[in-house]
Amino acid sequence: MLVSDNAKMLFIVNPVAGRIHPKSNLNHIMDLFKDNGYNLTVKKTAARGHATELVLKYGKHHDIIVCNGGDGTLNEVISGVMRLDKKVTIGYIPSGTTNDFASSLNLSDKIETAAMTIINGQPRTVDIGLFGDKRYFSYIASFGAFTGSSYSTPQSYKNLIGHLAYVLEGMKDIPNIRPYHVRVEAEGQVYEGDYLFGAVSNSISIGGLLKLDSNKVDLNDGLFEIILIKNPKTPFELSRMLLSISKKEYTDKLIQFIKAPEATFYMEESIPWSIDGEYEAGVSKVRIKNITNAISIMV
Repeated sequence: MLVSDNAKMLFIVNPVAGRIHPKSNLNHIMDLFKDNGYNLTVKKTAARGHATELVLKYGKHHDIIVCNGGDGTLNEVISGVMRLDKKVTIGYIPSGTTNDFASSLNLSDKIETAAMTIINGQPRTVDIGLFGDKRYFSYIASFGAFTGSSYSTPQSYKNLIGHLAYVLEGMKDIPNIRPYHVRVEAEGQVYEGDYLFGAVSNSISIGGLLKLDSNKVDLNDGLFEIILIKNPKTPFELSRMLLSISKKEYTDKLIQFIKAPEATFYMEESIPWSIDGEYEAGVSKVRIKNITNAISIMV
């Protein structure tokens, strides 16, 4: 990417993200940006939601906004950019525990490689999801089994043992796993049943556990990949379903795979959702909409 003289970069760093980089590494990255023509402003997040506040306060005065953190930090930056009254390119240096969105964009988790992608790469437009009226997500909104582990796992566990922390936290949910009766309207069709898990995604990786075929996922086609997993009644149904998931086929009769630009969910009870790994209170009805080519991110 060609940088004009004194192009302004806002660099937002989450100091408690999953893999904390040594200060010397961050200083090296800052020097790289400066050496390549960027006028740098660095801000550190101090609490959940702070990255959005920083974008809204400083973003309109910058040409590019770079964040160093996990998917949650990126979500906050995107949420701020979506509310700015100008188009600003985003750069992402992933340092979270799973980095699902970075995997979909083929971004490196090596800090210097990711920084050089921002310096030498090209901007790519990507779809963004809108959950309800005002909450944005970059890659997933989900409910049901193991969803809670994404937002309830203590940060200290994530930092210590990485993705395994999510798995261990999710195991606590096993005794309480039960299906939820949900009706979904999408593309003029109605899907209704008792579902263990549901996800509206724009990603090839979901929680680092479910993987979608990269040939079937386009991050800027205006469509979501919607997965609804019904409750298996027998061990045979469970093993058959797990085999389908492991092969990335999603053709089992207990799995409904839908591509649609939006969907409306009707819930019989207030089921909590996870939005890019962060908690969202349950609602009885929610419309989830795809905003096509909403942001521009360096790849």
